[in-house]
Amino acid sequence: MEENNTKTIEESFEALEEIITKLESSDISLDESFALYKNGMEELKQANDKIEQTKKAVMAISKDGGLEVFEEEE
Repeated sequence: MEENNTKTIEESFEALEEIITKLESSDISLDESFALYKNGMEELKQANDKIEQTKKAVMAISKDGGLEVFEEEE
């Protein structure tokens, strides 16, 4: 599972596309469908987490109308 944390957003979306293609296949068992669905939901969560991290790191408008980098406290 740690490998998924190092994926880029684009890599997560590519993995999701592969999962969707497999799920759309007519020759897949129900068990395989459930496993792929679970993996897809994990990929989606990883991508959403990365997007949220990126949003927080993007520049924010300051009170005086200028731009400043939002630094997340850890």
